[in-house]
Amino acid sequence: LVSLINIYVLLFAISVLLTFIISNRLVKPLNLIQQKLGNIKFGKRNELIEWGAKDEIGALVEEYNKMVDQLARSADALAKSERESAWREMAKQVAHEIKNPLTPMKLSVQHLQRSIKDNPQNAPEIVTRVTSTLIEQIDTLSNIATEFSNFAKMPKAQNSSFELFPVIISNVDLYKETENININFIDLSSGACEVYADREQLIRVFSNLIKNAIQSIP
Repeated sequence: LVSLINIYVLLFAISVLLTFIISNRLVKPLNLIQQKLGNIKFGKRNELIEWGAKDEIGALVEEYNKMVDQLARSADALAKSERESAWREMAKQVAHEIKNPLTPMKLSVQHLQRSIKDNPQNAPEIVTRVTSTLIEQIDTLSNIATEFSNFAKMPKAQNSSFELFPVIISNVDLYKETENININFIDLSSGACEVYADREQLIRVFSNLIKNAIQSIP
């Protein structure tokens, strides 16, 4: 009986040791997979797990690696889609800023042609006023295109002190030749109204306001 008890105790100890070894071999890869799953970040490079055995753990590791690859492809596709969407929005904004003054600039040139033909005595004054307005608008458009080409973003503000009314008057002169449009402007240029802002951005602001007002009439 004592010998049988010793044998059973020995067998029990061996079984406990084998159970510990086997469970450790099973739990260790599962802990590794759990750790990797916990560290998965969308949009970042996630590490794959290397497992040489073709067992159940190997099947689980293979599925994990497939998931990581699929997640990486999805992140790349999403990033590409977001970049394309951002470029489309930027292109729309730049096109909007460039397109707004083109029609009134064309009308101003046509008005200049008619004035030179019908009132040649007033031609020098009209030429000076129209060309000054056109040059200012062309410089603004050129800066927008340059900033978009160089930095793929809208220009940063270049603030300075200047009189506000000449900016408004130049925009009124630009749009006043629009067909079926009569712009009433109270000239307050005799009074000082100095502002500290970006001159070109304010030109676009008043241009957009007048253009939106014209478009809202119909």
